[in-house]
Amino acid sequence: MTIEEQDVRQKMDKLVHIGELTSRITHDMRNPLTVIINYATMVRKNAKNKLDKKSLDQLELIEDEARKMYHQIEDVLNYVKLPPLKLQTHSLHDILKKVIDRTQIGDDVEINLPKTNPMITCDIDKMEIVFVNLITNAIEAMNKSGTISIDSSESKDIITIEIEDSGPGINQENIEKVFEPLFTTKTTGTGLGLASCKNIIDRHRGTISAKNNPTTFIIKLPKN
Repeated sequence: MTIEEQDVRQKMDKLVHIGELTSRITHDMRNPLTVIINYATMVRKNAKNKLDKKSLDQLELIEDEARKMYHQIEDVLNYVKLPPLKLQTHSLHDILKKVIDRTQIGDDVEINLPKTNPMITCDIDKMEIVFVNLITNAIEAMNKSGTISIDSSESKDIITIEIEDSGPGINQENIEKVFEPLFTTKTTGTGLGLASCKNIIDRHRGTISAKNNPTTFIIKLPKN
């Protein structure tokens, strides 16, 4: 082994150790944050008629900020953890309905499910991460008001899923960068959400891309 190869090997080993350490730390941080979110929500709901508006707003702020931290931790975990895929066959509608149930959507957001319902061979936990990220990003891009339309189609070998939103679109100069690790235009983002989506789709031997007019994320997955 040459000196250059040894240097590359040492750097890779360091990256693996950093990934393992990051995974452990972020995993340990999720539990106390979950407790904070749950208790803040419970206290706010139970004390709705007992506390003044300022106190209720402060509780809601605690809950919102804890949720932001939780989602950032999820982004990091989803990016650094690469366990083997557990492939099974699921319908697209079943996956999307689970995602919609666990996503904070709001009354001013309409989600249109695809008219077709292809069967997808995937790791459902990982695929849910992809759709949660894409739908959450769409909701934020629309400022929590608008329409998300999901469409699907099939060819002989490929299933195509398109997620379109009515937001203002991605700056054209950024559209090629959105899947790069650590790239973000958000003040509180990690820049790992879409990078994690790409990792997951790549591991499923598929592709993911984005385009504007309107903003659309396109996922292509092999049937077998």
